[in-house]
Amino acid sequence: MDMKTIKLGNGAELSEISLGAGGLGSQNPEIEEKCFKIMDLYFELGGRTFDTARVYAAGNCDISLGNWLKSRKLRDKATIVTKGSHPDLNNMFTSRLSREEIEQDLELSLKAIGTDHSDLHILHRDDVKKPVEGIVDALSNLVKSGKTRTVGVSNWAAARIIQANEYAKSAGMSPIVCAQMHYSLALTTTPSTGDLTHVILNEPDVGWYKESGLALMAFSPQARGWFVKRTEGRTNPMGYYDYLPENYRRLERLQKLSKETGYSLSAITTAYVRDSGLNASPLCAYSSTEQLKDSFGALSFNLTKEQIKFLETGFDIF
Repeated sequence: MDMKTIKLGNGAELSEISLGAGGLGSQNPEIEEKCFKIMDLYFELGGRTFDTARVYAAGNCDISLGNWLKSRKLRDKATIVTKGSHPDLNNMFTSRLSREEIEQDLELSLKAIGTDHSDLHILHRDDVKKPVEGIVDALSNLVKSGKTRTVGVSNWAAARIIQANEYAKSAGMSPIVCAQMHYSLALTTTPSTGDLTHVILNEPDVGWYKESGLALMAFSPQARGWFVKRTEGRTNPMGYYDYLPENYRRLERLQKLSKETGYSLSAITTAYVRDSGLNASPLCAYSSTEQLKDSFGALSFNLTKEQIKFLETGFDIF
């Protein structure tokens, strides 16, 4: 199965759908075996982009990814996306964005994975009190030293990315070429996530991504399973999305579009992120191969502008 790709520069590219870590790094052998089967199927279906982070499973996610790559001999065929500089989980408002911390986290990831470079290294959080110049200098040095092909950020406001790339251009430094952000058909707010360092794409920022074309890895593109769970009648609280009445209206429209087209909810929500005018790769995590297959239905169709408008606004197309 052929996938489209998003070019990042310096030989790095993202698959049309990227694979999130999910349960990778679990100390439970059964869960890890299930994760490896998901990764095998993802690769078999044409996916090449694998996401990890130092903070995931206390670093064990990196190790498990490395074990899978080594056992399948696929490092040269994979795009590895590493993330570092996440604050201490017990002290989320103290950033870890010094040059030393940025370099150390990438070094630890590379050692754990068993590779000499990342294809895209991302800073997991921002600190708006820190000038962008020092951060860009540290990231650019990672590219210059060959530790990563490209660099990006996660949970950064568009304004900070613009500032960083203006400096990078003027100083001849490596620019930010990609951002990982929370984006899906379901709406949410930073307080709803329970993490005030979690930056949600707002409407002005979405407009900038559409105009700039900056590559976007959209995490939680299926709204953490919210649409499927609510359709199945599951009522377990999901604070990210429960408190916004518009999400229930979007759920009704999604169900209607699914019924009319025959596409699954997961396939449509995945396609929505890809087709909504952004240069985006949905970053999907799965708990089973069946979920992956269902989501990958998105590769067989594209949503029209009218369908996207219907999902977002209720403009009747039927």
